[in-house]
Amino acid sequence: MANAQPVRPATVADEELDLEIDASADTPSQGAELSQTSPIVVLSRDLVLADTVRRAAPRGIPVLQANDLDQIAAKLPVLQPGVLVIDMASTSDAAALVAQLTQHFPELVVVIAGKREDSSALMQLTAAGRVFRFLLTPLTHGQTRLALEAAVTQHRDLKAAGQRQSATDSGGGTGNRNYLVTYGALAAGLLLLIGAIWFGIKQFSGQSAAVVAEAPGNAAPTPGVPEKPDPVKAELASARQALAQDQLLEPTGESALDYYRSALALAPDSQEAKNGIRAVADKLLARAEVALTAERLEDAVRNIEYVRDIDASHPRLAFLDTQIVRERERLKLTEARDVSNRVRRLVDQAAERMSGGRLIAPANGNARDALLEARRLDPTDPMVAQAIRDLSARLTDEAGKSLAAGKMDEARAYASGARQLGSAGANLSQIERTLANNARSAAGSPVVNANATAANVAAAPAAQAGAANADALIAETRQRLIDGKLIEPPGENARDALSRLREAAPNRPEIEELSRVLATRLVNSAKQASAAKSLDRAAQLLVAARAVGARYDEPFIAQAEAELAALRDQGKQQDWVSAGALKRTRMVEPVYPDTARKRGIEGWVELAFTVTPSGTVQDIEVRNSDPARMFDDSAISAVRQWRFEPVERNGQKVSQRALVRLRFIQPN
Repeated sequence: MANAQPVRPATVADEELDLEIDASADTPSQGAELSQTSPIVVLSRDLVLADTVRRAAPRGIPVLQANDLDQIAAKLPVLQPGVLVIDMASTSDAAALVAQLTQHFPELVVVIAGKREDSSALMQLTAAGRVFRFLLTPLTHGQTRLALEAAVTQHRDLKAAGQRQSATDSGGGTGNRNYLVTYGALAAGLLLLIGAIWFGIKQFSGQSAAVVAEAPGNAAPTPGVPEKPDPVKAELASARQALAQDQLLEPTGESALDYYRSALALAPDSQEAKNGIRAVADKLLARAEVALTAERLEDAVRNIEYVRDIDASHPRLAFLDTQIVRERERLKLTEARDVSNRVRRLVDQAAERMSGGRLIAPANGNARDALLEARRLDPTDPMVAQAIRDLSARLTDEAGKSLAAGKMDEARAYASGARQLGSAGANLSQIERTLANNARSAAGSPVVNANATAANVAAAPAAQAGAANADALIAETRQRLIDGKLIEPPGENARDALSRLREAAPNRPEIEELSRVLATRLVNSAKQASAAKSLDRAAQLLVAARAVGARYDEPFIAQAEAELAALRDQGKQQDWVSAGALKRTRMVEPVYPDTARKRGIEGWVELAFTVTPSGTVQDIEVRNSDPARMFDDSAISAVRQWRFEPVERNGQKVSQRALVRLRFIQPN
């Protein structure tokens, strides 16, 4: 339960039982009363059943669980339980177990739980007066709560009656007459209770209802014996409460949807349960519409899919599906423009930093970081690829100069930066081999002169500080991996933390381990993105995986890249046609960009797109253009507004993939 104290042991004899108490009831004013409350004991190996009883128990009543009677028998005289919940699956002879317990504990109220096929045996135990209530598994919260509340009330009444009887017996001869009156009334009440239970079982099992005869003299029910709760009404009441509190899908097992579904399972014709499920779906769709308005596409899709699972025939699903498609297209177009602008800014920023000598430092302010981010945004951009090649060559040259000057740490940092960018040139490999040989020689050579020893002592604090910094970077990388921040947000992700670790301590053995883990996580994330049809995102993740771990997991990364390529090919229809071969019903001319017109620039854009069965245009992509990106937005905006007569094959309208090249020519 949400407000329960941590599970704590209640020591009895030399063993322990798990006792969970509702913290909200454990107040100073109720402390004395709680200490005298008889606990509820559950005999079951089913932890789900025990947990349902614990959550449904009346507030302030301790609940103890044991696998069977042998485990708890020695403790019962000390515990003095008030209610016993027995799972029929935990005993081979429930009747004998109940008889044995009630003989020693006459005030014990027994509730028994069993499967639907056990209904006959449960009914017989109840009719015989050995069992106060029975429940069918799996238990529902509402039904269990009502049964336990009634059982606790019955125990308290029996306990109070026993105390009054003891007082009367000690007071004289009138006790015998009171004894007869009391038990006569109880007997009459028991007859009515048996009849009510029989009627409930008949109704619940779907059999025809039998007429229940009244007790002789039409005696009223005995006070203190509650009527049998209606499980359907209990579930519906809980469902209404959860719906009012907006608990649509959570908490699991106690949400409005769970309660309505439980009621519908008990009463398949319940119109209130059906209406309740539709009300849950309506509220979820309202959430989806709010998310769409706020451009939270993922939240909107998640709520719509919830409704599709709950009520696939809901009339608003088709409309919202259309809205999702339109919003996705709009966001994709907006994102493409934003990405293009960001990439250009990052390339310009990298060029400025290179001219200022800020190749790999300071952190988050160097040319390498800018180009890595640009490549993440658009791995296919030719400007980014050329800038990365230029920076890799510059870093390799700087590594060679540092190596010649004996600056080993500086050389390692430059070489690591070039390798991270994807460089694999012969010069870089030679520098890395030389650095590795020098490192091995330094590790195996003892220090023999006093001056060197003094230098080492003087450098010790700096070395310790460097080690501490490396340890912090290792911890940061691991935490980013745990948080799932693989390549974003910029500067606060595992890839960037690992890059800083390579710079600070390139020889740390943890670098290889973290690189392998990050590369594997990136490839797995790419596969998940591919499965979700986010192929561009998958491509970005695979580029990052190759940059981080190509030397460690090349076959794994290559396989994922091949699978992504296959998915791209699979998504493209093979029967490409020229747009000119299709009949257009609406044509919109593209707008000549002002920048190109003023500068006298001409060019062309080749687009691929899908003509849907309704004749609209979707899935527009730029296959090629010259100059790159100059006319792309104008061409896409125009083609998106085109309309065609649907393509038919075998009498059915189908989607068709088409190509078109738009030329932008200045008038003479």
